[in-house]
Amino acid sequence: MVDTETAHEIGLGAGSQSSRQTPLANRLRIVRLPTQITQLELIVPYALIAEITEVILPEGETHLSRLDAALVDWRAQRVPLVSLEAMLNEPLPTIGQRVRCAVMYGTNPEIALPYYAILLSGVPRSEEILAESLSEETSGDGGLWRMTALLAGRRIAVPDIRVLETRIDEMRLRFEREMNHPNP
Repeated sequence: MVDTETAHEIGLGAGSQSSRQTPLANRLRIVRLPTQITQLELIVPYALIAEITEVILPEGETHLSRLDAALVDWRAQRVPLVSLEAMLNEPLPTIGQRVRCAVMYGTNPEIALPYYAILLSGVPRSEEILAESLSEETSGDGGLWRMTALLAGRRIAVPDIRVLETRIDEMRLRFEREMNHPNP
C-alpha cells in the first residue's frame, strides 16, 4: 500500500483527483504506455509526458539493443530513444524507420538529460488508479520498477524514474563516445 505522500513523491498525486465516490486524494490519474513487455504494463504520471509522437530512426537503425539508445530528432533536439523490452532482456519489438514514442521530461538535475523517449507499441491511454492499490516492488530486475498494482486484472508497474534516467543517460554517453571515437 502507498500513502498519499509517497504517491506525490513518485509524481502520481499532483493534479490527479477525480470526482468519483472514492475520496479525491486517493484517485491517481496516470498514463498507460503500451509496450511489448511481458507480464506487466507500464504506467507513468501525466506530468512526465512531454509529448506522444512519431519519430524517424536514423538511417540503418531499425533495432534497439539492451545497451544502446538511438538518438532521434525531436523538436530540433537530439533525444535518446530506448526500448524497455530490450533493457529488460525481453524479445525486441519489430520496428520500422518511423516509430511511436513517449517523449518524457528528464527529472534529474544532476545529469544532462532534459528529455528522453520510450518506444511504444500502441496508443497510450489515460486511466485512474487508487493510491492504496500500489505496492513497493522488490523484483530482481535491477531496480527498474518502483511500484506495482493490479488494474482490471492486469499487473501494472511504475518505473523508478531516477534508475531509468540513469540507465538512459549511460546509454547516451556510450553512444556519444562511440560516435566521437569509432573503433577501426
